[in-house]
Amino acid sequence: MDLRFSEEQLILRDVVARFVQQRAPETEVPRWFQANETFQPELYRQAANTGWIGMCVPESLGGGGFGTMDAGIVFEQLGRAPVPGPLFASSILAPRLLTQLASQEQQSRLIPPTCNGSIVWAVGLSDSPRGFTENDIELVSKDAGKGLLLTGRKRFVHDAPAADRLLCTARSAQGTIFLAVDLRLEGVRIVPHEGFLSSLYDVEFDQVEVGDDDVISRSPSCWHDAEVALEVTLPILSAYKVGACQRVFEMTVEYTSERVVFGQPIGRFQRVQDHVVELTNHMDAARWLTYEALWKVDSGRTYTAAVHEAKALASEAYYQVCNYANMVFAGPGTSLDHPLVPHTVTSRTLYQFLGDPNYHKEKMMDVLFPMPSS
Repeated sequence: MDLRFSEEQLILRDVVARFVQQRAPETEVPRWFQANETFQPELYRQAANTGWIGMCVPESLGGGGFGTMDAGIVFEQLGRAPVPGPLFASSILAPRLLTQLASQEQQSRLIPPTCNGSIVWAVGLSDSPRGFTENDIELVSKDAGKGLLLTGRKRFVHDAPAADRLLCTARSAQGTIFLAVDLRLEGVRIVPHEGFLSSLYDVEFDQVEVGDDDVISRSPSCWHDAEVALEVTLPILSAYKVGACQRVFEMTVEYTSERVVFGQPIGRFQRVQDHVVELTNHMDAARWLTYEALWKVDSGRTYTAAVHEAKALASEAYYQVCNYANMVFAGPGTSLDHPLVPHTVTSRTLYQFLGDPNYHKEKMMDVLFPMPSS
């Protein structure tokens, strides 16, 4: 197993790092979070111009044809800011689901404008606050003439106000279906979640009419097919969290050498060192498991257990790394203009995205130790 980056990948990493430093500086990102302006249209347009929107989409559909490791490298650097907004949902999640579930006509109609930034996506799959199950879908669809009538809501949708379309699930008389819904339709209402969260919304539907051409899949196996498709996206999301952990680690270590108490840097105190060690352990575990999962996907090896393990560890790591960093920073780390605050908020917001750590640990164990058939 070779986890070293190639020369081209190192160049890609450096290009993205410069982009993040210039377009999402640490002096600006906290302000975006305070003002609830986490979607930056100009930043998104520039990312589209560089080819990062739809980077893993085949070139025949207007994408970049990147490998999964390449996408992981990009998102690791984006996580350092952390760059907010619908980049993951619109450039990785939605295109992956569309290529897996949509018809050829729908792919040709929806994916190229996604890759050039003309269509911005939000994604709403399971409505569970913790797990990621088909049984928790709350949106209901009923046949209505030449289309469908939608009633209910999609919960925990990231960056919904920034999106043009919502790729979502709904319950029908025949089972689960996947839809691509125009969020500007009459009867659609976007409601923000309150609390220590960022850019998380419910999308409510009140007798919303959609056409048959908005139905992406009615297949009885569409939920299972989507779960399989999502496996490839999990280590890319994990890489974003690894990059975030790395930046939190760097700013924490820097602070331990600058903050002087009782005539010496606080980094000399045993308890502070303990916090930094715990932080480092969480970060390194997430990093190497994420790199291994990315490598397995690209090298054609069996990767299901690895991607679930990486997602579980990365979510827990980002959460705990921010906890330990706040123990070191104490009061200054809670100031809304401090660069640690966006990380702390994002670590909580993404903790349960696409399933919390317990869910992914269970999925990993199901693969490693399957129940014997009766």
